[in-house]
Amino acid sequence: MFKLLKTFITVYDEKNFTKASQQLYISQSAVSTQISSLEKLLGVSLFERSKYTRISPTVAGQFFYIELKKLQSEWKETVHTLHKLEKEENHTFKIGASETIGNTIVPELLSRLAGIFPHTRFEFSIANSSEIAKSISLSDINIGLVESKTSTTALESQIFMHDEMVVVGNPQDNVWLFHSEEDSVRQYTNQYLTRNRIKPEATLTCNNNSTILKMIQQGMGQTILSTLSIQSEQRILRRANFFRPLYMISSNTDTLVDSKIKNTVFSLLMSNQKKYA
Repeated sequence: MFKLLKTFITVYDEKNFTKASQQLYISQSAVSTQISSLEKLLGVSLFERSKYTRISPTVAGQFFYIELKKLQSEWKETVHTLHKLEKEENHTFKIGASETIGNTIVPELLSRLAGIFPHTRFEFSIANSSEIAKSISLSDINIGLVESKTSTTALESQIFMHDEMVVVGNPQDNVWLFHSEEDSVRQYTNQYLTRNRIKPEATLTCNNNSTILKMIQQGMGQTILSTLSIQSEQRILRRANFFRPLYMISSNTDTLVDSKIKNTVFSLLMSNQKKYA
């Protein structure tokens, strides 16, 4: 079949059986026989013959040529990807994550991925959810592990766990520590205060989760935190009754190699749910 298709493309390009035979290093009669065999197989005429040496494609021939060129391009890409999949050498897979996920879940994840894909170079960066979504859209990173669902329709979003939000801090101090507006924890803090009719004596906003954690450790104020970010010495005052979904976001145009790694990442994240529950 491949031989017949190659002959057809050559004849189409050359518009001449003799020139096609020279390109293929076979006789003109062999070219003619192969084209006839292909036409019989497809049940259509691909070329209009005349008494002159030059031939012209039929409408069916024109359509078939266009589709074959598409398949030819896809075939080359498939073969190239298969070779990469076989070797997986010098392949880079980039992961972006929000601060909390990056500091708690990603270290173990990267360690396990390195064992499964020893020839792949993994790179990791921390950013907020919107920045990560933009980086994926620009193909700067492969996947993102974030705390809010992306609004970009071209990206896929999959929930890999639910993160419980709790109240921590000094119950005698009615100063509330707020995360930045871009942080999804901020909306849960606002909802909690509104629902429980709490009016803070003062508020302090910080865009760094680590700084808020240090303030809490020093006995300053109260805040809403993810159970992922809470350290053992921090006292949970009460449950906030909020469960924040965590998402893995990615492009839907992955190569075969990247798709394999992405599916493995999601499986590892799902298998670790109980550990962080």
